[in-house]
Amino acid sequence: MLDKKASLYDRDEKGNLLPIEVKLEVNEEDEQQLEFKGETIKVTPIPRGKIKRLFANVKEEQDLDGEIILEHCAEPSYTKEELVHLKPILASVIVNTIFRESGLAIGKNKKKVVEEAEDEFAKNLIGSEKTEKKAI
Repeated sequence: MLDKKASLYDRDEKGNLLPIEVKLEVNEEDEQQLEFKGETIKVTPIPRGKIKRLFANVKEEQDLDGEIILEHCAEPSYTKEELVHLKPILASVIVNTIFRESGLAIGKNKKKVVEEAEDEFAKNLIGSEKTEKKAI
C-alpha cells in the first residue's frame, strides 16, 4: 500500500514546502551546461495547484525564469538585483531542475510546458467529475 507521506512534499509546521537538495538538470550535449554537472541546489517544487496560476497570466516582457528562481531556488538564494547578472545558461539549468522536481516536462518551451500541465490538470478534473457522477 502506498504510504501517504511518500506521496506528499514535506512541509513545515506553517504548511510551507521544505526545500530539497537535488542535482542540477544539465543537458550533457551543451558544453556550457557541463560546467554545472554534479552541482546541487536546494529547491521547493512548484505544487500542482500553483502551476496553472503561475503560467496563466504570463506577459511577453515578464521574467518568468527570474520569478521561478526567486520563489523556488532556496540555496543558493538570489535577489532580484543578482538575477540581472545571473548567467543565462545557469538560469535555464536552475529552472529546468525546478521543473523536473515539480513533475513538469523539461527541454520544451514554457508555453508547451504550460499547455501540457493544463491538459493534465483538466484530465484529472474531468476524471474526478465522472467518478462523482457515477457515485450519485
